[in-house]
Amino acid sequence: MTNLSKRIRLAISATVVVVAATGCGPDPSDDPTLSQSPAEVTTAADVVETGVVVRIPAIDNNFRPEDSIAKVGDTVTFVNKGRNDHNVLPTTGTEWGTDIDGLKPTESYSYVFSKPGVYPYYCSIHGTTKVGMVGTITVSA
Repeated sequence: MTNLSKRIRLAISATVVVVAATGCGPDPSDDPTLSQSPAEVTTAADVVETGVVVRIPAIDNNFRPEDSIAKVGDTVTFVNKGRNDHNVLPTTGTEWGTDIDGLKPTESYSYVFSKPGVYPYYCSIHGTTKVGMVGTITVSA
């Protein structure tokens, strides 16, 4: 292989790396510290709130993180930081979750869990109960 061929291959490889890296960068709207609309908090009966807020951003077809941890009494807040509408639906039951119409960009929904457990959820706009935009909240005592 000639030096010219090696340099061309190296240049192509470097270009691919740069393009891939810039395409995967964060979107400024993904910043969970940006202001959001005030959330009305739904609290299960007989729960002492801890004052801790666990934020779960919905960012265009992903919940980040997909798996979250909270304690009984923590406020779990889903924030739509993406460009598309999203909803948050439990895979079983109807005790918590948004309406099917869900959250417009910048809107949020909060809930305070009263019992320990694993609570799977999904966005019906961008997935099903098993694939696509899914997540779990593990709530401990």
